[in-house]
Amino acid sequence: MNSVWVEHCDMPHYESLAGSIKTDVLIIGGGMAGVLCARFLQEKSVDYTLVEGRTIGSGITKDTTAKITAQHGLLYAKLLRTKGEETVRKYLDVNLQAVQKYTELCKQMDCDFETKTSYIYSRNDRKKLEEEADALRKIGYDALMVQNTGLPIETVGAIGFEDQGQFHPLKFMAGLARGLNIYEHTFVKEFKDHTAVTDHGDIVFQKVIFATHFPIDNKHGMYFLKLYQHRSYVIALEHAADVDGMYLDAEKGGFSFRNYGNLLLLGGGSHRTGKSGGNWQQLYDFAGKHYPGAIQKHVDATALL
Repeated sequence: MNSVWVEHCDMPHYESLAGSIKTDVLIIGGGMAGVLCARFLQEKSVDYTLVEGRTIGSGITKDTTAKITAQHGLLYAKLLRTKGEETVRKYLDVNLQAVQKYTELCKQMDCDFETKTSYIYSRNDRKKLEEEADALRKIGYDALMVQNTGLPIETVGAIGFEDQGQFHPLKFMAGLARGLNIYEHTFVKEFKDHTAVTDHGDIVFQKVIFATHFPIDNKHGMYFLKLYQHRSYVIALEHAADVDGMYLDAEKGGFSFRNYGNLLLLGGGSHRTGKSGGNWQQLYDFAGKHYPGAIQKHVDATALL
């Protein structure tokens, strides 16, 4: 089985590059980040070209749980200790602006967008949640603190961001990408000065945006030595309870929850690629114990940084 998003969307398709071209800005990678960059550059009348080695949305984007939130774990208290109030306030503001921009774009197309509250929950450390709420309060954000989450597991509470969102990522991309200057099945093999080499022709550029999840030019920064792949898993369940929000465990290796239509998207089993971890079995065991009447409809594995 494949991603639930793939079965509910018809994506636009684009020709491969046919001959050498010039462009002011070259975008490499046709996932969410790359297509958004193309959309914003086109709106500003900037000359750009986007190339994708396969088809747009066929990588990480089709495997995401598609939550739109400024809440990425319990990080604001940690940032406040190391970066100071002004920097952390700017970080929060930029994230909230991004959520608002996504919301505006989503409302321009049919992508199953819903406004939801996102939550980070803890199974055993209420103090961490309170510290995060205090940190957010210091930078001017009044987060929710809830005792009862409604999840099928025991928790000590959750901290919530209201007015966040969830959507269908491929329907969003399909609407976003139409009319953009995109070449599919055009794989960049190497760089020579300001030239990207492909099997279909060379692309001479002034500036380049890498939107490939991992950098593909290893001549500068040696970033590949500092990165590793991390894999997580998602199953979609029918006849499972509606969690009425988007939930993520504060601890590594925990579970995530969100609904899509009549499906519950249950995530977890994460581990560093090549290392042991919960894998699919952790999700199957959890679903069997806490959702015994549910029916599994889809499975999905996502490789993340």
